[in-house]
Amino acid sequence: MNVFLLGLLRGLSKRGMSTDVLTRATGETVEVTVPFPGVRVFHVPCGWQKPPTRESAFASLDLFGDRCRILLRGERIEPSVVSAHYWMSGVAARKLTGAPMILCYHTVEARKVPAPGAGQEPLSSIRRAQEAALAGEALRIVSFSEYDLAENRLIFPELADKGVVIPPGVDDRFRHLPPREVARAFLGLSQTELIFLLAAREDAGKNAAGAVAAFRAMRDRWKGQATLLVAGQEGPEGGPGKDVVFLGPLPHAGMPMLFSAADAVVCPSPYESFGLVPLEALSGGVPVVVPEGTYWGGRIRSEGGGLVYPRDEPARFSAALLALASSPELRARLSMEGTAVAASFTWEKCTASWEALLASVSTPGSPR
Repeated sequence: MNVFLLGLLRGLSKRGMSTDVLTRATGETVEVTVPFPGVRVFHVPCGWQKPPTRESAFASLDLFGDRCRILLRGERIEPSVVSAHYWMSGVAARKLTGAPMILCYHTVEARKVPAPGAGQEPLSSIRRAQEAALAGEALRIVSFSEYDLAENRLIFPELADKGVVIPPGVDDRFRHLPPREVARAFLGLSQTELIFLLAAREDAGKNAAGAVAAFRAMRDRWKGQATLLVAGQEGPEGGPGKDVVFLGPLPHAGMPMLFSAADAVVCPSPYESFGLVPLEALSGGVPVVVPEGTYWGGRIRSEGGGLVYPRDEPARFSAALLALASSPELRARLSMEGTAVAASFTWEKCTASWEALLASVSTPGSPR
């Protein structure tokens, strides 16, 4: 979500749109940053614990809302439209102003596929209720694909009239990756072994455990050297073994180098509202492996760029990895297909669509 918002704000700035961002922060005083011309980010203290949790974030909403109302009055900010991203942002936004609200869920709790053995999250029932309420309150609700909108409409019938589809963009640096040998030398990786990459934050729903199991099952059948890199997670206690390397959290700016070093990118999450990682990989011509029942599962099955496997069949997941490992020709063909699939996703198109949407619902006479 942060990667998406950064691209959107940069694009709106280029289009001359003034935007104020209210975000939660620790500390005692409001800090203001200006990442792009015309974009002000107000970091509002609200008693948020550090390191944050979903529970502490939810508990901070009332204080955040109170302080944001004071801030808006003090700065004489009268927004013409409020764009809320994520359900907690929608909960906060409904209390701030009478301006029309555009909501982007990013993910929907009722569509999440629980990880094996994982219990229900403490906030799950609260989140479901709030997402349902926001479906009725928001003037427009943005989805990233027609597939995502159709799936969300099954849960929120209101989206039949309110739903809007605006695909995200992808930064040009992912379309122009450094040479693979340069990336591998920079990262200290072998120039000859096969490298798979999984990029996902620490979350059982991302199914990193399933990817590790499928990779090791592939290794048992393939005699070459291979490594699975896991970016964004620390890894289990005791170490995962030398063939799986957990890199921990990494800045987004470092991802093009990792994509360049990889022969394929594994995206095993059974539910993503869209999935920027597959898009970034495809943009750079890196084949992806994704499960069925997702946006990218359908798109790749019809247009290419990767391999698709049934999400409840681990053996088929492993077989897809083996097929990629065994055939440089297959990887080369999928690479060419992937860049064609990703070509239409640009920030210029995305931000032009957002500008038109914001203008269509904004309160006349308000400057921001």
